[in-house]
Amino acid sequence: MRLIRAAILTLLTARVVPAVTLERLSLDEMAVKATAIVRGRVVASWAAARGTLIYTHYAIQVSERWKGSVGSQIEVVVPGGAVGGLRQSFSGVPKLIEGNEYVLFLWTGSSGLTHILGFTQGVFDVQREAAGGVVAVRAGTSEILLDPATGRSLRDQPLRMKVEELSQRVQTALRAASR
Repeated sequence: MRLIRAAILTLLTARVVPAVTLERLSLDEMAVKATAIVRGRVVASWAAARGTLIYTHYAIQVSERWKGSVGSQIEVVVPGGAVGGLRQSFSGVPKLIEGNEYVLFLWTGSSGLTHILGFTQGVFDVQREAAGGVVAVRAGTSEILLDPATGRSLRDQPLRMKVEELSQRVQTALRAASR
């Protein structure tokens, strides 16, 4: 009986975790805030616990470096995953697919872990078009985004452009920020 009461009390007092709210980042802001920007392919993924959090780790084989000093492979983490029968999930966290190619806006914190800047905002899928072109596509996030200037919520818009155009926009933003 005591166990049943404890279970009921736990259910009644459990907090509902709301959807995540992210600061809306423009492409220029992401380029400047990122510690590294790479184009690469996911070659492996695994989950591991670090303290009370579970992270999914992705090994990225880097084909192009647009910003930062990274080697030919970089490890990127996102919160959430499954380890030893325990699963954690977080709203707004991107899921990368082994074998797929991406342009990633990354940030390495004081912990030494490299994260994706702005969660899904910092992930562009690299896709080949039927006509032979290569485009970078970012789906609009379904999470709530806040305009940092006004505090108002915004709807995210998907982005689609040639990879070369994305690279040029990043380099233009970095040149402007260094002035």
